[in-house]
Amino acid sequence: MKRSSLVALIALLFLVGSVSSAVARKSIYDEVKKKGKIRIGSNNTVPPVNYIDKNGNWTGFDLDLGEAMAERIGEMMGRKLELERIIVNNKTRIAFLANRRIDITISSMSHTRSRDEQIDFAEPPYLWSGKIFYAKKGRFKNPIDICGKRMAVTQGSNAYLAGQDYLKELGCDKKFQISSFQTNAECFLALKQGKVDAYIQDTPIIAGVAGAAGVNYEPVGPIFSPGLYGMGVPANDSKWRDTVSFALQDLIANGTYEKIYQKWFGPNGIAPLPINARPRLPEDLFGNRNQFVWPR
Repeated sequence: MKRSSLVALIALLFLVGSVSSAVARKSIYDEVKKKGKIRIGSNNTVPPVNYIDKNGNWTGFDLDLGEAMAERIGEMMGRKLELERIIVNNKTRIAFLANRRIDITISSMSHTRSRDEQIDFAEPPYLWSGKIFYAKKGRFKNPIDICGKRMAVTQGSNAYLAGQDYLKELGCDKKFQISSFQTNAECFLALKQGKVDAYIQDTPIIAGVAGAAGVNYEPVGPIFSPGLYGMGVPANDSKWRDTVSFALQDLIANGTYEKIYQKWFGPNGIAPLPINARPRLPEDLFGNRNQFVWPR
């Protein structure tokens, strides 16, 4: 084969490969619009944000928000979208996004630096939260008393890291004795049975636990380590990320988000929150930068 022919063949193969790669990178926006279906991944074991209620219904703040998001994105596309809900958990939600088994995850997932290296997040974060310790009433007077104790955490959660950092600032030089459980219900059961001394989790989740736990359990100390729940989307798809971001911003602007928030977290809601967990738009999107640090 002549050198010129070989060069031409290599160039052709490179061009074909580039075209194939471009096709493979087709935006999720185009796929969703073409199919008329959007797949949203949510957990089902984290009341009040996503759980199965006593009647067997999959419900929660994340579910209601996901339904509103699907409707708004459909309006932006000029067609009605079918919503397919897919169960994810702390260990599978990022993998499902990477493999494009879901288009969005709305699953009480904190926006952290390490997660941002694997996926993208819509803006703004859709719920503010913080971490808090929870224990039997009267068991601990102050957070420092939990230093080195047996701690329940859910698998895939970064809550215990935040807890250790917080106690270290208070003078604790011991690490938790960690017991990891798949669900929050299992964490609370371990606390109830005395298998652990305390339980650490996000404030919206503790609000749901407290509603069902009764008067024998209580938060220990103040809320610490502010965090942000974000809607996760596959990485490197700016068209889709922007679509999800604009849809969320529209829901905030038109009052739909506020109705859902009040239903779940308002003073007369299902799980009233002691903090204002609404998104901040736009001037303080990430809070006071002198006080807030992205969690690990």
